[in-house]
Amino acid sequence: MGIKKFLIKTAYQRRECLKISRQEIKRFQEAVKEIWVHFNPEPEIPDCISAVDGSRNRKEFAGYILYAVGAGSVSFRKGKLSNEENYLVDVDILKPEEYSDARLRILMGILEIKEALKTAEKVSYVFIDGSIIGSIIRPTVFSYEIEVEIKKEVEKLFKELVKNFSLSKIDSKNFYSKIENFATGKAFPVAAGYLEYLEYLYSLYLLLENFSKKIVAISKRSDSRNYDLDTILPDITVLNYLNLSVGFSKPVSLEIQKEKKFSFPKPFEKELRKFSFKSYFVKLPKGAGVYKIETQVEPETLFPILKYFSIRGYPYPLKAIHEKVKITNKDMEDIISILKIKGITGREGLGE
Repeated sequence: MGIKKFLIKTAYQRRECLKISRQEIKRFQEAVKEIWVHFNPEPEIPDCISAVDGSRNRKEFAGYILYAVGAGSVSFRKGKLSNEENYLVDVDILKPEEYSDARLRILMGILEIKEALKTAEKVSYVFIDGSIIGSIIRPTVFSYEIEVEIKKEVEKLFKELVKNFSLSKIDSKNFYSKIENFATGKAFPVAAGYLEYLEYLYSLYLLLENFSKKIVAISKRSDSRNYDLDTILPDITVLNYLNLSVGFSKPVSLEIQKEKKFSFPKPFEKELRKFSFKSYFVKLPKGAGVYKIETQVEPETLFPILKYFSIRGYPYPLKAIHEKVKITNKDMEDIISILKIKGITGREGLGE
């Protein structure tokens, strides 16, 4: 029989409980009237923009994981997709397995930001998938789990890394052997992860310092409540419940210096807090929902460009690079075959 029958039965039982009432929707409509701006100008073709995205995948074996991370960019000149495609990738093994999820997220982030740094010099705008604010303030386990003395040693290595910083690879990997001299066992992945996090923040700092006016971060999901449309539901959830006209929400300012719930590592506490962005939501023509924008560009300036690139209400450049950069399970199997890895996953007994 299996579990599906019971899942379907429970879904039917819960169906009415999970609906939002008409009264709540009416309240949402009243609240949104205060912030929503109807805006549907003619599309505008930008001189040149690029879109950047990243991807990661992994194969778990007993005691270690094989990973692949990558980032890429595509460029559009005079509104047309050019043949300028660039990629940064890394394939390697992480062992022990602890903290692998957190480290892979950071390793992919390093490549994404470095790819953005490379392409930003050549274009008017860089479209980035996801939240730039989230990229800056997202906490990491490595900042508070690392021992004080090991932290000091890693920060010394970071100074060396900065002197030889590159845009072509993950530079932290050059220092793994040095980390092994003072961090062994479970301390090693924490120390390595902390150095990778410092490289990530440094890459991000360089991007913001030099090209913050070009960044257009676009999120499909968000848990922010900057408009306080509901006491529980995020703004994007409320907006997507309503039949909004084409347009945007009135921008709100997001200042990193006001985010006091966390602290950056010492080298970045002052430098990263000076940046700020505008945040607003947009609904493009023929779009089913709204998307969150974080940028320094005014909505009246950005909206015509987004409208030009809109396919079913979503900016095509980000869709294009998403498809090109995706690392599939088949890709992982090909990598395993090339590397001739014959490790045990531990799930063979289940036929998986």
